[in-house]
Amino acid sequence: MLLLLGSVRVDAQTEVPPASNSSGQPANGMFVPWGGTLVPDNDPPAMGLLPAKKAPAGLSWMSQPTPASGLAYQSSQPVSVITPVPYTPAAPGSLSADTLQQAGPPEIRVAGLTQNTVAPLNQIAPEQQGQLPPGARNGIFQKAYASGTYLPAINNEPDTLGFSEADMGVVFGFPFTRRDTPLLVTPQAGVHILDNAHALDIPSALYDTAVEFRHLRKFGGGPFAMDVLATVGYYSDFDQAASQAVRVSGRGIGVYESSPTTKWLLGVAYLNRAGASVLPIGGVIYEPRPDVRYELVFPRPRAYWQLPGAAAGTEDWVYFGGEFGGGVWSITRPSTGELDLLSYSDWRLMAGYEHKITGGLSTRVEGGYVFNRQLQYKSATPDVSLDDTVFVRLGMTY
Repeated sequence: MLLLLGSVRVDAQTEVPPASNSSGQPANGMFVPWGGTLVPDNDPPAMGLLPAKKAPAGLSWMSQPTPASGLAYQSSQPVSVITPVPYTPAAPGSLSADTLQQAGPPEIRVAGLTQNTVAPLNQIAPEQQGQLPPGARNGIFQKAYASGTYLPAINNEPDTLGFSEADMGVVFGFPFTRRDTPLLVTPQAGVHILDNAHALDIPSALYDTAVEFRHLRKFGGGPFAMDVLATVGYYSDFDQAASQAVRVSGRGIGVYESSPTTKWLLGVAYLNRAGASVLPIGGVIYEPRPDVRYELVFPRPRAYWQLPGAAAGTEDWVYFGGEFGGGVWSITRPSTGELDLLSYSDWRLMAGYEHKITGGLSTRVEGGYVFNRQLQYKSATPDVSLDDTVFVRLGMTY
């Protein structure tokens, strides 16, 4: 065994005696050192083997049978027994630091193999986690958002109602077995100030407090994925406590990716509203180029186009689309003081502009037309069809 600086070499091989000449000595004057490899007699010893010298003349090999005949023979010429020369350390000062080579990385080599042994990758580094969804941040905090919406009351007639709304929330992401299949938790709050509410015998302010739970998951390396969401909240005018102010809503969507540019969606939304308790979800998301995206999905279709010329790290987008709006609140009727449940719904057509900053504060502005507006009550109060109006919304996301 030979110990070298910075490396270990293990030679496991069987030496085959060389062919002998007529004198009985190995051909080409080669000797077989005990425990060593074949070394020519007239060459310097290989690195790592001790030099050898011949024993005094007259000593001979013992007679031994040949493999073929089994007959004993005596060598016609004496054969020397190899005797190691004692090792003598080099004198101090005979080595120079300039002649020494820097030790390389430790390695293990086995005789007969041409490649160094390498530990498996999973023993060198931990298993890599999957990629995060687009737009996701590392860490628990994902984003914060706030928006304000204004729907003016066109006149003071009993079938007119205006809204001034503000809402905000913070999104936190937690690995759900893996970080690329997160559980998003969003505490959120909102306030709605109503204009011309007295003509409809409803409170002038309504409030939202809720926590949303959303889970995104792709199934293996296949084309299927899912997006499920559940929201638990308290929606009221905060005038009286009521169990019907607690509402649970949610949605479930299955996604099939038929190509890198096309995704098909099918699912259902549970709104827990009067007149619109369950709403189907379906459509296709088509992205033929990175700067064009069509979300043709009911009930919130969108078409996006990216504007050229944005600065580095920013994007400017314009979009057109529609959405289904509204909400449900537990209220106290001002005229009687009785509890009731108020449901509001509408449909909106819009156009918008969004300025995105990667890792920074993004802003958007949008506006459009609001129609098919309905007020519904749990009590015997007749439903009200409200006048159409317009809306404008400002929002920001960090």
